[in-house]
Amino acid sequence: MDFEQFRLRTFVDRLIDLGEVEVHHEPVRLIDLSRIIEGTPKATLFKDAGPQHYELVAAVSGSRTRVAAAFGVPPNEASREYLRRMEAPQPITEVPSREAPVHQMVITDNDVDLTQLPFFLQHELDGGTYISSAIDFAVDPRSGKRNVGCRRLMLRDERTLTSNLTQPSDLREIYRGCVEDHRPLPISFVVGSHPLDFLAATLRVPLEDELGLIARLRGAPLPVVKSLTNDLLVPADAELVIEGYFDEQGWRVLDGPYGEWWGFYGPTHPDPLFHVTAITHRRDVLFQSVLHGTRHLENCDAAGVANVSVEASVWRALRDGGIHASAVYHVASSPTGSQLRIALPPEQRSKARDAIQALFAIPIVKHVTVVDDDLDIASDAEVAWAQTTRLRPDRDVIIESGFRGRPGLDHTIDEAGTISKIGFDATIPIGAPEDIDHWRPQPPIVERHAPHYASVRDALEAGPKYFVQLVDGLASGDGREIALQLERLRSSGTVDRLPNGEWHLTGD
Repeated sequence: MDFEQFRLRTFVDRLIDLGEVEVHHEPVRLIDLSRIIEGTPKATLFKDAGPQHYELVAAVSGSRTRVAAAFGVPPNEASREYLRRMEAPQPITEVPSREAPVHQMVITDNDVDLTQLPFFLQHELDGGTYISSAIDFAVDPRSGKRNVGCRRLMLRDERTLTSNLTQPSDLREIYRGCVEDHRPLPISFVVGSHPLDFLAATLRVPLEDELGLIARLRGAPLPVVKSLTNDLLVPADAELVIEGYFDEQGWRVLDGPYGEWWGFYGPTHPDPLFHVTAITHRRDVLFQSVLHGTRHLENCDAAGVANVSVEASVWRALRDGGIHASAVYHVASSPTGSQLRIALPPEQRSKARDAIQALFAIPIVKHVTVVDDDLDIASDAEVAWAQTTRLRPDRDVIIESGFRGRPGLDHTIDEAGTISKIGFDATIPIGAPEDIDHWRPQPPIVERHAPHYASVRDALEAGPKYFVQLVDGLASGDGREIALQLERLRSSGTVDRLPNGEWHLTGD
């Protein structure tokens, strides 16, 4: 097994080569990490963080470019590559503890001390210090199904911590069953993972074995190792693992506040208590933090991976509705999945409203804008232009209500627990004239080549032409001499203009 191919450190080295990482070699206090991390759109690597001199990287999934690099494809191909890999199961291979890099260093029993790990204050009004990058591995005792999710961890003392099991998740329901059965729930938290592993942990898809999601997205066999103090399998190539269990006493320890992915603080709430039984890690462990709850959501790890998973869901929904889009775009500066853009080719323009309705059916979607594919839908400026020049509000805006909202996150939710959604049909109106008044300007592109015609008259004898076509046909460097020839021909009554501005011979 290749234990370095999908290692976090290996991926960070790749990002450094791509110019996607801001590296800090100087000593940095843990209290200063978040300010520095949020101060750049790049990933951030600290070579000397805190009194323990940690190596720590943050925001490795915080852009389209970085997540696409994890897949090894250009940014505009990442969602399609995701769909391809999701259709191709990969094997899970267990390796012995002695071969697993994540078991190179082992801490158990009284030697466990969580204060030796880089928990730090991530938002000004957080209730304590956190590790934000944990991926949880669990097995539902009732069904035997393996579950993978992503968690934040709040430091409580040397051997206990809390995590968010209040918001809806599979892990919350698994733990609820354990409380009902009066038994603890073993968990292994992985800290320091490849972006594809993090993406897999954010998904909720109907697969029997969520550990297999990691293998699918890697597109390669997944090496796993059994945890030392429970029977849970974790990636053997991870950086660090915190093993332990949530006790059976339920939600009783306060966690939070914490800056959430919606762009607000999540309030203080009771959560179960997690007891640590072991910590294992690589000798040269690289710690990880994710950027979360910032005012620049487009730089967050959750937004970076959602660009892929949400756009893949959009492709599926449109395909199932018989709609063939040219491009889809998740607006990462809004809360994950809430705002989408779709570009349609001319022959699909009449299906703009169908596209909006199809995407309203995705629970997390709130705003949908549909434009023509002559626009760059990743450009805020281009989309704003289309909304003001092609959209008539009393005709092209769709507003619907009664959709189930997200309590505690979405502040637009009403007393009945519902939200409304809005769609903008900013496509060229059906029946709009096909004339130059409705065409978009762009710069001329004229390549160097030999002339095709000897004169302007020769060129126009072949048919009407726009000025740029005359420049190209005569291989002119700037067109000034063509303007002079046209004026002489116009003065003699030889040439005139067509409605869209083309020059033509008057006898044609």
